[in-house]
Amino acid sequence: MPAPSDAAVPLLARALADEVATLFASWQRTTLSMLLGALIFSVVMADTAPAAGLALWIAAILANQAWRAALARAYHRARPPPSAARRWGARWALGSFVAGGLWGAAAVCFYPASPAHQALLIVCLFGVALGGLNLTAVYKPSFYGFVLPALLPLILRVASGGDDVHRSIAAVMSVVLLFLLAFGHQVNALLTRSLMIRHENTDLIAELKAQTDAAQGARTAAENANRAKSQFLAAASHDLRQPLHALGLFAAALALRLRDADLRPLVGSINASVEALERLFAQLLDLSRLEAGALQAVVTPLPLAPLLERLAADFGPQAEASRLRLRIRATPLWVASDPVLLERMLRNLVSNALRYTHAGGVLVGARRRGGAVRIDVVDTGVGIAPGDRERVFGDFVQVSAAPRHHAGGRGMGLGLAIVRRLADLLDHRLELASATGRGSRFSILLPVVAPAPAAARSAAPARVAVSEPRSAPPFANCCIVAIDDDPAVLAAMRALFETRGGRVIAAVDAEQAQEALDPSALAGIDLIVADLRLAEGRSGVDEIARLRAAAGHAIPALIVSGDTGDPAPGEVRAAGLTLLPPKPLVPAALEVAAIAAIGRRQAASCEVRRAAPSSAAGTLRPGSPAGSGIPAPPPSARA
Repeated sequence: MPAPSDAAVPLLARALADEVATLFASWQRTTLSMLLGALIFSVVMADTAPAAGLALWIAAILANQAWRAALARAYHRARPPPSAARRWGARWALGSFVAGGLWGAAAVCFYPASPAHQALLIVCLFGVALGGLNLTAVYKPSFYGFVLPALLPLILRVASGGDDVHRSIAAVMSVVLLFLLAFGHQVNALLTRSLMIRHENTDLIAELKAQTDAAQGARTAAENANRAKSQFLAAASHDLRQPLHALGLFAAALALRLRDADLRPLVGSINASVEALERLFAQLLDLSRLEAGALQAVVTPLPLAPLLERLAADFGPQAEASRLRLRIRATPLWVASDPVLLERMLRNLVSNALRYTHAGGVLVGARRRGGAVRIDVVDTGVGIAPGDRERVFGDFVQVSAAPRHHAGGRGMGLGLAIVRRLADLLDHRLELASATGRGSRFSILLPVVAPAPAAARSAAPARVAVSEPRSAPPFANCCIVAIDDDPAVLAAMRALFETRGGRVIAAVDAEQAQEALDPSALAGIDLIVADLRLAEGRSGVDEIARLRAAAGHAIPALIVSGDTGDPAPGEVRAAGLTLLPPKPLVPAALEVAAIAAIGRRQAASCEVRRAAPSSAAGTLRPGSPAGSGIPAPPPSARA
């Protein structure tokens, strides 16, 4: 059977095993002390004891120590487990008993008649007992086995002297023996307790190390799982974004080409379902990136006015469809934040407010509070009970049910969770005030900054957030090059732009696009729409650069990407290009961005009506007029 582990052996047994090991480790010192004591005794008693008797006695001492030396070597070879410690200890104690008996026999056999020599004998034997205390007290059987046989015969021999002096000396020697036994017992008890504490500490350290290793292993496993999840989502997000992006473009193209009035509600439902799916997909990816720590904030000064205008333009139709009033107050304030992440927070708050407001409306405004700006999203909705005001920021939590017919969909309960995590990431304070049945106010507090110079404002955006126009203008006579490595996305972009009157060259790279055009037609390209990440590690930024070089001028270009990683905005910004929101991209957003890019070209070769983009650029839509009022929010939710 295998030997039990140290931790499975009781502490006392392990302490005794250490004591026995100490005995066998000190056999050389024990032998040296015995021989030195025997030599001193022989010198002291040489005048009164017979030489032959002393020689025989010393030979017995040497024989006993030789046997103990052999026993020590056998012990070290055997390396016995703690369970065998008592057996080996008993063998050593036997040698101690023999040694003590030899000293006791010497006291009786060589007891001198001279009082002076008697005193020397007593001092010599008690000195040997005291000198061996540190070697024998580590193990009680060995200690008692040596001290009692060595000193009791001497005490009895002194007491037999027949007079009061010897009896008094014997009594004193008995008291000293008792003190010696008590002291040895105490030394052994302290040593045993110390060894037990040491083993207990060793066990605790081993247990702590095992728990630490287990925790580290669990942490490593969790980190590996999180890394694997992030890698899977990164790979899956690209594969999922592509068909979803294409689906949205196809649905938009279908809606534009539809002539049958009876089918329009059906196509509208398809578009609404696609947009809801895109929103849910984007929320899941946002949550995954926040959990993985892959989302980094880039805080810059930004004006709130354009952001609030986009919210008015994008959420106006949704409010109108739900028969709610959306009021967004203009403001000249500038703040320090990440423009993309702040807009994502406000969009989630406004969408959430509209979803849970059945009557009345939603108000969005910003006010200065000392060195900070407080952006409020106030609604007259169902409100949040006090017990749920912390829980609503959890993942997949919906404390109130949104109506199924709501224009914004029912959601998954991720909007507020993402808002809380983005607020923590940006170090923005998030506040909630609510009254059940009367409405809620969500507030974001962020630093205020001075407005940037006009030159900095004009050169600012590298990523645009666009809104859906009411009716997109046609791309009559426009030549648009679409570059993507997904055939479905190319087909969808062709369908969308050709439906709006454009001519589309679909290609996987700049070389294929050039092959599809005459050299003279390169200069007539009005717009390039390219995916950022193409097959074989190629970049849409590089393909645009190649086409521009071939055409001899800077063709307007847009970058579409499913890459939500941090390098994407910087890479596109460095190239001076416009990065659209990540795939899946709302088709109307692509149209408005394309119209804006073509409209900025100095010598435009196509006729683009500008009425729709200007209306989408920030004016309030019908349903959210600047002068419309909203029922007063609950007292606890007012600004």
